[in-house]
Amino acid sequence: MNGAEQVFLDKGVAQATMADIADAAGVSSGAVYGHYPNKIDVCKAMSERMFALEAMHFIPAGSSAMEALVQTGLYYLNLFCQPGTAQSVIAILYFKCERSPENTALIRHRDLITKLAMHYSLRLLRRAVQNKELPDTLDLRLSNLYLHTVFDGTYDMLQDVYPDRPQAALPDCERMLRTAVSSLMHAPYFQRNNEGQAYLAL
Repeated sequence: MNGAEQVFLDKGVAQATMADIADAAGVSSGAVYGHYPNKIDVCKAMSERMFALEAMHFIPAGSSAMEALVQTGLYYLNLFCQPGTAQSVIAILYFKCERSPENTALIRHRDLITKLAMHYSLRLLRRAVQNKELPDTLDLRLSNLYLHTVFDGTYDMLQDVYPDRPQAALPDCERMLRTAVSSLMHAPYFQRNNEGQAYLAL
């Protein structure tokens, strides 16, 4: 799999071939085809292996859900900073997977991973409301989108502002994540009225 990761990183999914993957692995093309029917399945297997190893685990019921939101974000940002399979797979899925008919199955796989992350954070937000850490009038859907937008921005900062030493940006990333999560406690524009409709509190 390490050879395949490097091929996808160097060439992108669209330009990579099964022959390239076989060469990188030091095996025949037939050996690769014996395990995977095409390069998209190779890439999906890589990501499934990584996310199986780095599966999200729920915190104990009595723990702070808001702190769990911060720690989960920090965990994955730290993971992205460490050279290895996780860093490579994320780069491949989100930066080396061109939108094309050939890559449709892989893009759907990537979208599923994103949906699972959104579902996880939404459950933590619901737990925060149940624990009285957040107001029960909070618009959870909008809050969830907001937190993921902030997280995506911090990841971009790791890649763009400090490309050669992304760990140097982690303290700033933590401050941003903590600010985003804590701001939900007093976010008038993220509240809902008694009929469950979103409204702007002026």
